[in-house]
Amino acid sequence: MQPDYFVNHPRAAKFPWSLYHRPLERHLAEFLGQLARTGPSPRVLVVGGGYLHELPELPANLRLTAVDIDARVTAHLQKIEDPRLERCVTIRGPEDLRALGPFDAVYGKEVIEHIVEIDAYMEVLASVLKPGGLLWVSTPNYGDPWLPLIESTVLEVIARLSGYSRRHIHPTRFGLETLRALLDRSGLESIQVVRTPFRLALVGTARKPPG
Repeated sequence: MQPDYFVNHPRAAKFPWSLYHRPLERHLAEFLGQLARTGPSPRVLVVGGGYLHELPELPANLRLTAVDIDARVTAHLQKIEDPRLERCVTIRGPEDLRALGPFDAVYGKEVIEHIVEIDAYMEVLASVLKPGGLLWVSTPNYGDPWLPLIESTVLEVIARLSGYSRRHIHPTRFGLETLRALLDRSGLESIQVVRTPFRLALVGTARKPPG
């Protein structure tokens, strides 16, 4: 994360950024709603927590552990008084996650595009899941032309006015098939990858094999 990229976090809930983020939050809420019905208090790891804009829509019985590499994010989350949010942890890298598991589910909203060594990162996420645990990830859709066009023009102008550039903030870019292949290489099953409305983002879900 670039130092000034932090200014983007509060924007996610505002128009027009909400056109991108709200469909992701609705999909995530549905995913976690299904998880919530599987047990009394499922444990969920949130990687790259951001401002947790989705929190009001999440089921009441979840127990969340939110992690981020930016201490400003975890400091913000620690101010939230919500019984679902059990822990907020600043980590140095993906290996720090192993000590926090296991979890019934892991989700990362707009995280994996920032990771250079993505296969190693996904291996760690899979390793902290319980057998049969669920994974949810979202990422910008670079497999269609619309997002790259918007990002290189309008969004780049807004970024420059905010003190940073978008040109190198997403070193790992995904289309529909490349995201599906990543989840498959991670040893997961029941893989589904879909585009959000307007084809701006991708959502991938998968399950860790039982046993």
